[in-house]
Amino acid sequence: MFRLRQLNVHGFRGFTDQQQFGFDKPVTLLTGENQRGKSSTLNAVEWCLFGDKCIGKKTGIRERIDWEVANRYTQDTSVTVETEFEGPDGKYLITRELDNNGKRNAGSLVIMMPDGATLRDDEAEAQVYALFRTSFQDFMTTVYQHQESIRAILIQEPKERNDAIDRLLGLSEYRELARGMTESKIEKSLKDMSNSFEHFRTRAQERIRIYDKEVSEKRKKAIAEGVKEDDISEEQLLRHAEAIGKAVISLASELGISELQIDLPVNFEQLERFRDDAKDKIDFVWLKSPDVAKLAEFEQRKLQLTSLLKNYETAKQGETKAQTERDEFAKQHGDETKLVKTGKAKQQEIAKLDEEIAGLNSRANLVREAIQYLRNAAPEDTTTACPLCGADVPDLLVDLEGEWEKKIIASVGNLDQKRKNEQAQLEQMRSRLRELKELDKAVTEAHKRIERWVDEIASALQRELTEQDDPAALVNARLVEITTESDSKKTALQEKGEKRKEIFEELGKLRIIHDILSYKKKREIVERIWETSEFEHLQSAMDQASLFLEDVNVIKRCLAAESREEAEAKIEIAGASLARYCCRIANHPATRGLTIKVSEDPRTGLNSYAIESEDGSDPIPILSQGGFNCLALSLFFGLAEAAGGSQPFAFLMLDDPTQSLGPEMKRQLVAVLEDIAKDKDKELIISTPDAEFADLLRENITKSKAIYDFTDWTEGNGPKISRIL
Repeated sequence: MFRLRQLNVHGFRGFTDQQQFGFDKPVTLLTGENQRGKSSTLNAVEWCLFGDKCIGKKTGIRERIDWEVANRYTQDTSVTVETEFEGPDGKYLITRELDNNGKRNAGSLVIMMPDGATLRDDEAEAQVYALFRTSFQDFMTTVYQHQESIRAILIQEPKERNDAIDRLLGLSEYRELARGMTESKIEKSLKDMSNSFEHFRTRAQERIRIYDKEVSEKRKKAIAEGVKEDDISEEQLLRHAEAIGKAVISLASELGISELQIDLPVNFEQLERFRDDAKDKIDFVWLKSPDVAKLAEFEQRKLQLTSLLKNYETAKQGETKAQTERDEFAKQHGDETKLVKTGKAKQQEIAKLDEEIAGLNSRANLVREAIQYLRNAAPEDTTTACPLCGADVPDLLVDLEGEWEKKIIASVGNLDQKRKNEQAQLEQMRSRLRELKELDKAVTEAHKRIERWVDEIASALQRELTEQDDPAALVNARLVEITTESDSKKTALQEKGEKRKEIFEELGKLRIIHDILSYKKKREIVERIWETSEFEHLQSAMDQASLFLEDVNVIKRCLAAESREEAEAKIEIAGASLARYCCRIANHPATRGLTIKVSEDPRTGLNSYAIESEDGSDPIPILSQGGFNCLALSLFFGLAEAAGGSQPFAFLMLDDPTQSLGPEMKRQLVAVLEDIAKDKDKELIISTPDAEFADLLRENITKSKAIYDFTDWTEGNGPKISRIL
């Protein structure tokens, strides 16, 4: 068995600086208020052994969700936990490190063996499991009494409770083996294999039916197209191909293509290539034929001339439209000469009006200045001297103001309005002149387009065109000539086209016969699958897999029976201890004669456990929180005792075991711990914030004790720890 001898912690959870703990006494007490780092000490041991496995939702401990391993206040760059274990072969030094940002280092785990050898990384992880034969869940239910974890044995789902009790009894390997066999899903794999095999067989049979259907339908089609039953054979198919090849060469000769070569098929596999080659050769000789080439030339010429004619006629229509618009505009508004003459007359009229307005403006300025002068000189005098001649003029200011309002302002306004009218008419003349020029330009451009298409037509007809020639009539005449020559060529090619069509029809028959024979061959291939050695091997593998599944089921039943037998034996040993512990601590009627019964889970075949009182009832529903905790502790102690030597660790760690316990329950718990420390050869590491419980432990545990007192925790320095004994 392995004993914990020393723990060194740096930067882990509640610790910032380096802390060292020695476990050189049978009992080690960690005392102090909550939030001082006691639980972090116990956590450090499990994290050193199991790393990330003790973090997160899968642990079953709510507080481990979003658990921070690294102390967020430490100034150093890494987290280090080092444990020293004493085993049968000597000392084992285990070190786990974590960088400051919470990510695993490449060499996070290191083990120094008793012989001085050092293991790292995956090799070290494997060695931890090989040494202790304990998973994280085993450790949490057999070594480390965490309140939330141990209570889960009583309240979690039956599947998880059964799993936890198996671990307490040291039977987890049975369960893991059986679970591994179940999770390997051998039966499902065999079923999938059988389904795949049957699916393959079904597909093969379906494929045969499809091939038979295709052969039947294509045979009917072939006969409908004139193929005889005797023609549906490889020999006749090759002869048919030879006849088609000769027909292609004959057609090429008639089309003026000499020395054409075509490879005739000599076996069935070459027929498809021959069919494609023959089709390509037919298309080739047809397109390369002089008559076909000439006919294509005629068609190209017809397209060219038709396009030129259309463009010419469109241009003519455009010219006619442009000329008509220009003529109608000139008829309505006059030609360029008339518009220019009218514009000049308007300009002269505007100049004359400008002179009159200038004269009036000069007189207006004199009158306005005289009015202002008179108003300033003698605003109340009705007899005023004229500012120009000096003579007295009665009511001069009134006369001047009347003249200003009635004569000057009105005259200037009339002249301005008349000038605006003349200017508007001038702008209209100018606009019409510009519009006329645009229409003249459109006529010119339309004429140029006609000239361009006339040049194109002349080039296409290969002759000069004069003003006396009608391009459209010449093009139409040439189209008639080309059509006559084209029709003549088409008549000459018609007979050859019929031969070409007949060859394509024969190629179609060749294809149908080839398809029929191909489907027959494919059907034969599928039928031969059942006779192949590969199919025989597959059938043999299926039989072997069935036998393997039977063997696995036998092994699972044997494992379940052995696990159940061993569980019953250990629980029989632990039965008295379980009841004794619970009665001593809780002293509740429901805990009297407490037993654990083992049965077979009908669904999994694994162990199923039921906790019962003396009268056969379930004690859990009627217990108080304190009684509930007592039952959980008693179950932990009793089953750990029953596990005996199968557990690799020679120590128990208890974290705050007195939650919800009254004074008497605490005294009885101390008495139980005294028995475990004295008689069971188990070292105890107990963390508690309960001062009453700590005093009871110091006073009543007869084994020597080491006491670490946790005080004055700060963010920068972590807890202050002193060893009292």
